[in-house]
Amino acid sequence: LVYTHYNLVVAVSGDTDIQKCTNHLENSFSRMGIHISKRAYNQLELFVNSFPGNCYGMNADYDRFLTLGDAATCLMYKERIVHNEDTPLKIYYTDRQGVPVAIDITGKEGKEKLPDNSHFFCLGPSGSGKSFHMNSVVRQLWEQNTDIVMVDTGNSYEGLCEYVGGKYIAYTEDKPITMNPFNISKRELNIEKIDFLKNLILLIWKGSEVQIPELEFRVVEQLVTEYYDFYFNGVQPYPSSQKETLRKNLSTMEKRRGTELTQIHDKVEKLIHGLEERRMALAVKTLSFDSFYEFACERLDQICIENNITTIDCDNFAYMLQNFYRGGKYDKILNENVDSTLFDETFIVFEVDAIKENKQLFPIVTLIIMDVFLQKMRLKKNRKCLVIEEAWKAIASPLMAEYIKYLYKTARKFWASVGVVTQEIQDIIGSPIVKEAIINNSDVVMLLDQSKFRERFDEIKAILGLTDVDCKKIFTVNRLENKEGRSFFREVFIRRGSTSGVYGVEEPHECYMTYTTERAEKEALKLYKRELKCSHQEAIERYCWDWDASGIGKSLAFAQKVNEAGKVLNLRDNSPMTKSSGTDGVARGESQTRLGYPESRRTKTKSTVAG
Repeated sequence: LVYTHYNLVVAVSGDTDIQKCTNHLENSFSRMGIHISKRAYNQLELFVNSFPGNCYGMNADYDRFLTLGDAATCLMYKERIVHNEDTPLKIYYTDRQGVPVAIDITGKEGKEKLPDNSHFFCLGPSGSGKSFHMNSVVRQLWEQNTDIVMVDTGNSYEGLCEYVGGKYIAYTEDKPITMNPFNISKRELNIEKIDFLKNLILLIWKGSEVQIPELEFRVVEQLVTEYYDFYFNGVQPYPSSQKETLRKNLSTMEKRRGTELTQIHDKVEKLIHGLEERRMALAVKTLSFDSFYEFACERLDQICIENNITTIDCDNFAYMLQNFYRGGKYDKILNENVDSTLFDETFIVFEVDAIKENKQLFPIVTLIIMDVFLQKMRLKKNRKCLVIEEAWKAIASPLMAEYIKYLYKTARKFWASVGVVTQEIQDIIGSPIVKEAIINNSDVVMLLDQSKFRERFDEIKAILGLTDVDCKKIFTVNRLENKEGRSFFREVFIRRGSTSGVYGVEEPHECYMTYTTERAEKEALKLYKRELKCSHQEAIERYCWDWDASGIGKSLAFAQKVNEAGKVLNLRDNSPMTKSSGTDGVARGESQTRLGYPESRRTKTKSTVAG
């Protein structure tokens, strides 16, 4: 039990009706079950006693009341200082006053477990700072021994990838992203792999938007299963049980055709003999899309005959898959093995902007990249994170829904998380696949400035399961008067399970120049690197020294000045130039003190934000 006192001091200008303010307060508190009273006889004492340390002047008889400690502090929830979370994984933001604070972005590794899984969904309109935020998150994850794989469609992570010495793979016609998903060992052959290959074949054959009949699912699954059976176990004649079933099916088929009963037996035996000869010729010697194509085109026709299937067009199947076969337009994509060094890389960005309008190729390449992540996920023992930017649209189809659910479910078992980042409200409102396969499996929600969507936010609120309290927080993002004396920052609403808050993404100039997607700023930085003939790290250092010395606050204005000059400005000629270590990338595990930051175990970038 504690003695408690609360008071509100209301001050208004002389021409304002104070009664309206007090009536509003009375009504608001009344709705919460709290009854307030107006004091007219000891206002001066209450005012003085409200100063810190002055409560000794409170009258024990009528200024204080006795209540439970929990009840006494329920109105003081904003009086606490925000503390770093007790977690080994610390992602630094700032609180709303600009004070650095570390949180566990996954909500799973700290002392307090917040969500059921660490998968995340990030929504922010263009210009809201979505890429700036994600750059900050993945940098800090990478610094803390997390392998990063990103699928991007706008060069948003090119600077960060170069900065950390990662692998940046951009799709081009001359050098496409390749992978041989068929080349696996017998140990790797499981239900999940068969499902992946089945979906891949159906994606090429039917596209991503078509509803696939169950018959075609089963036939393609049989093709994939038999393909590996013939490779690992060799070609075998029909087993006696299968031959008997085949005999019955063919006999029934001949009866329907009106074949005379005396001729059915001989005709059926002749058909079985011919099918068996064709079957024995289907030796699979190598594992690749080419060998699967050759096997499938021949075997599909046999399966249709064996089961009297007339609704599958074998010629259509062969034609639709032909682009990926030897000599076809995309013959390298599914036949050349993936670069094996990718499994050792710790930061990989796949840039697929060049094919985002290609409805056939885009989903297939995205699917290939996801499978690369799955393989990496099983091989590596440390934390892994897959971030899919707008490329997720390529696989948000009924055909891929089950595969996406499988990816999310499997990732949890291998200390991995999957994040989807998007900017269009219609993307989540208009797609049931997004809701069922992605949002329902993402317990971490990140929302940037949603003021553009305010009129339609009820739909987002319902889909994301946001509470009224969450929505009130969301619409304060970037709306508070808290910018004075602070460097550039953007705010983001983060909900982990049922816990939510608004945080600032506030980084120094060096990090900003690493993350920037502004063309003028990137060109200015490239000019510094080219003129100084130095590493990416050193170019950023020199650029930021000159930026600070210029007195220009806006980054774009300084970049335009550099581009107009066409040379390094050298505004700080006496500034020390950090000597190059001979490589742009820095191996994780080295201690770095560059850029004047505190020593970090992981990287050359700052491990906390600047207040």
